[in-house]
Amino acid sequence: MTTEQDLKKIVSPRDHFLLDATAETPWVPQDPRELLLPYLIDTKETPVDNSIDGRRKKAKEVYDGYGKIIKQCEEIKEQISNRCKTVEVPLDSSTHFRVMEAVRRVFGTDGTKITFQMYQRCIEELAKETGRNIPKPGDKTL
Repeated sequence: MTTEQDLKKIVSPRDHFLLDATAETPWVPQDPRELLLPYLIDTKETPVDNSIDGRRKKAKEVYDGYGKIIKQCEEIKEQISNRCKTVEVPLDSSTHFRVMEAVRRVFGTDGTKITFQMYQRCIEELAKETGRNIPKPGDKTL
C-alpha cells in the first residue's frame, strides 16, 4: 500500500501551484490519494522475481509485447494505405517549382502531382537512411 510519505515524493507544493495557475476556478481534491492511487503500481503486492527464469519470463513478456505493438502498427499502416491510395496533391509551378523538379527527377513523372504512393516511398527511403545511422546491439563500431 502506498503511504502518505510516498505521495509527498509525487505531489509537491509546486504541483499544487501549477493546478492553481489556470484562468478557471481551481479544483484540488481534499485527498490527492484518491486520484493517484489507481495509477500507482503497488510493488509490495507483486514481488519481483530476480531469478534467471523470472528474468527470462519478463524478457519474453516484453519481447512479445513489442511484437504485438509492431503487428498493430503494420495493420494501421495497411489501413492508412488503403484509405489514402487515391490521394494526390497537385503542384503549381509558380509556388512549387523546385518540388516539381525533384518529383520529375526522382519519380520520372511530369511532376504536376505527388501521390500517396510517392509519399510512402519517400518515407520508406528516409527510414532506411535513418536506420543506417542507428547502431544495432552487438555492433563493434560503438
